[in-house]
Amino acid sequence: MLRIKSSAPTRIDLAGGTLDIWPLHLLFDNPPTLNAAINLYATVEIISRKDKRIILTSRDLGLSDNFPSLDALPDNHPLELIMRTLKFYAPKSGLEISTDCQAPQGSGIGGSSALNIALHGALNRFTGRRYRKAEMIEIAKNIETQVIKVPAGCQDYFPAMYGGVRKVVPGVRNTETEKFSISPAELTQHFVLCYTGKPRNSGINNWEVTKKAVDGNRAVIRHLKSIRDCAVEMERALSRGQLKSLAPIFAKEWKARKQLAPSISTPEMDRLIRAALKKGALAGKVCGAGGGGCIAFIVPPAQKQSVIEELTSKGGQVLPFRFVSRSLTVVASSPHA
Repeated sequence: MLRIKSSAPTRIDLAGGTLDIWPLHLLFDNPPTLNAAINLYATVEIISRKDKRIILTSRDLGLSDNFPSLDALPDNHPLELIMRTLKFYAPKSGLEISTDCQAPQGSGIGGSSALNIALHGALNRFTGRRYRKAEMIEIAKNIETQVIKVPAGCQDYFPAMYGGVRKVVPGVRNTETEKFSISPAELTQHFVLCYTGKPRNSGINNWEVTKKAVDGNRAVIRHLKSIRDCAVEMERALSRGQLKSLAPIFAKEWKARKQLAPSISTPEMDRLIRAALKKGALAGKVCGAGGGGCIAFIVPPAQKQSVIEELTSKGGQVLPFRFVSRSLTVVASSPHA
């Protein structure tokens, strides 16, 4: 019996999100997207079977199902991402797959992408395919596009695969990534992460934004240019280790993003941001697609505790976290059956 355990970190996006979607990055001079891995992990466990049966369990979603063989996996299913990935790797034997994610559902911190990378890491080892990290990211992105039926952005896979505080730069030839030398522990002192609940369907629709940009919508193009400029400015600050420069850029990026899609925020999120700013937070920004989910705040370390207490008193759920350098981790063992 072969047992494989893999885990990958989720992330907080700092600047440049949405522009990592093809072909937007090509239309805006290939700007960087900046993010940082955090210690809320997605995990996958695979146990081999002697028969052909496939048993799937998603602990965080509370779903489980089983099938007599790989060929019996349906096309449409709540666990479609796992099934499509299984079909791609085509393991020779049956197996049991158990998945879990510490990030709350719909939190906007890249939980599904981290789970996707953990799944690829585990299946790549299980089947002996030996895909390189860049190849696994490309495969993961393309399979996710098949599932969500619109182009998937690429930024979320990189912190899950490589960890750390990093930039992701989609280019004409390929996507490059580089880790900043900033200490994750030092950066953690300046951030608070608050979960506001599962998002509604009113969050930003990246595909609608993409279509409007391609169609030449002037307002959308103007806001995306502002987001691009913020990403370039933040890349400069991070490369120089200037943490005190981050908050004004973070605030500026949030302003542009909110104008791009007003439904990214909710009245409750706006209230929490206002409350945190009154208690000394320097800037706040909704994570990911918004409409609910998480807000990341940049705070002076001395004000961190009072901001946490204020958010909690206003009904926010502050998530304890650390920025981490840890990347995708895959461990295989062969316990006695």
